[in-house]
Amino acid sequence: MEEKRKHLRVQKRLKSEVHSDQGVTLSATFDMSNGGLFVTTPEPIAEGSEVELALYIPGEEPVSLKGVIRWKREDESEQSRAGMGIEFVGASKETIQSLKKHFG
Repeated sequence: MEEKRKHLRVQKRLKSEVHSDQGVTLSATFDMSNGGLFVTTPEPIAEGSEVELALYIPGEEPVSLKGVIRWKREDESEQSRAGMGIEFVGASKETIQSLKKHFG
């Protein structure tokens, strides 16, 4: 299977909130890249939905970002968890650099 990602992903678990028109999802961020992240949740939000994210880095203020749900996985297996892939929208270089310190 051909790799479609533009950015290298790094795995690290952070508490996160995803706010959308469908409500709030409290979850964990599983992996992240410069372009987006994967959030684990048993009830992923519909693809194409615009969301606001809050990422909780220990000892710091929450990081707020905007994003769009690009894909979702509803089934869980031993190899993969249910959740959704979120692409960052309009994230500043400073915000991405701040996150990279914790994911690098």
